[in-house]
Amino acid sequence: MTGSTIEIRAPRAQIALGCTLRRRIGSPISAETLDVGPRGMRIRSPRPLMADETIGFDLPDLDMRLNGRARVITEECPHVYALRFEGLPEPMVRRLHALAISAR
Repeated sequence: MTGSTIEIRAPRAQIALGCTLRRRIGSPISAETLDVGPRGMRIRSPRPLMADETIGFDLPDLDMRLNGRARVITEECPHVYALRFEGLPEPMVRRLHALAISAR
């Protein structure tokens, strides 16, 4: 198809996990995931996040500790944000993909 974009949505697991967010400056933010997949996650944060902001994240409550960087894509509704992972190591991506597939 010329001139059109086809988006293939990655699988997501609807799962509530504790998630710690970190900015370059300021105290950590305790958030909670709404869903998680190999490309990103949706979270509920008590503190506001800005679109296009890059933040550190830590998801310690899986069998493999997942942490890295994510970019805030959008605020979907008050206090709910879509984040895209950036540069996650392949073992973490595989673990998130397996989690999302098993939750189907």
